[in-house]
Amino acid sequence: MRLPFFLFLTSVVLLGFGCSGSSSSQTDAGVFVSTNGGEDFEQSTLVLTSQGLGTLASTEVSILEMDPEDHLVLYAGTSKRGLLLTEDGGQSWMRPRVEALKDGYIRDVEVDPTDVCTVYVAKDQRLYKTVDCGRNFDSEVYVETRAEVSVHRIAVDWYNAQIVWIGLTNGDVLKSEDAGATWRTVTSSDSAITDILVSNADSRNILVSTSKDGFLKTFDSGATWNVIEESLDDYKKADQVFGMVQTQNTSVVIASTAYGLLRSFDGGEIWEPVSLLTASGEVSIRAFGIAPDDANKLYYAAGSIFYRSQDGGTTWTTSKIQTTKTPNTLVIDPTETSRVYVGIIQLDD
Repeated sequence: MRLPFFLFLTSVVLLGFGCSGSSSSQTDAGVFVSTNGGEDFEQSTLVLTSQGLGTLASTEVSILEMDPEDHLVLYAGTSKRGLLLTEDGGQSWMRPRVEALKDGYIRDVEVDPTDVCTVYVAKDQRLYKTVDCGRNFDSEVYVETRAEVSVHRIAVDWYNAQIVWIGLTNGDVLKSEDAGATWRTVTSSDSAITDILVSNADSRNILVSTSKDGFLKTFDSGATWNVIEESLDDYKKADQVFGMVQTQNTSVVIASTAYGLLRSFDGGEIWEPVSLLTASGEVSIRAFGIAPDDANKLYYAAGSIFYRSQDGGTTWTTSKIQTTKTPNTLVIDPTETSRVYVGIIQLDD
């Protein structure tokens, strides 16, 4: 158990855990788990407390992050209720002891791939960091002083974990070369940073997506940057990017955009559309994934429907997720790809 202090020092406040206000009566949010590749999903709701059992069913999940060593350990960032942790693949959940992370909007979570006791958490204008498996969090790793600018995305270099990247909602990309002690802005966009990928093929290659201006890419760890626009021109609203995923050992990247899913075979320079059952722009795809070891296995969720393909998008099969809300984040277990996690959120129209 990596985070023993997650449960015992905070469990007393968990009973009845869920979103406040009128949404508390809706119980189709939280996390849904499939153990058969998406054919069926079960809602993960159990929150352990010293007073009994709490529920996750009405909690909106903004981000899921899997521990790179123990794939039964996942972090869930929520839109109102802070940070959650499971150590048993979603059978039960716990909250951290740190007061600041018990509530509020957690935008991103990133586990150091070389040291799983080091975890970064983005909340509002701060980047939090623990180096002792969650016993303590440093809240001063990065503090944004500009009004209405938040830390939105985090990435840690798998080759040199001293290198950490963060993307802000105003479009700035910052780099630290000393694990967060100091920062410098390396590039900027006119719109929010929606994702940062450190290439699994070469960690000097960084691909950044934005909410309105497509992609930025560097081949030299941030010294110079290229704007990627031309290959998006044929796809309406493809410059509005929600997020990206990549395979483990190749340069295949899948991006979710307002156009639909796009695929790149060269790490994000040239893009082409993935054939979908849904028409271009018909649905907003926020939860999507690719099997880490097989670029032909694609997954996405839209509305209450889960889609999966075994042949790169040529054909698709569907199943049902029992929710009226929006699937917002998706994680596939790289060691057991039949195990799929989907986080649910309520997005404004």
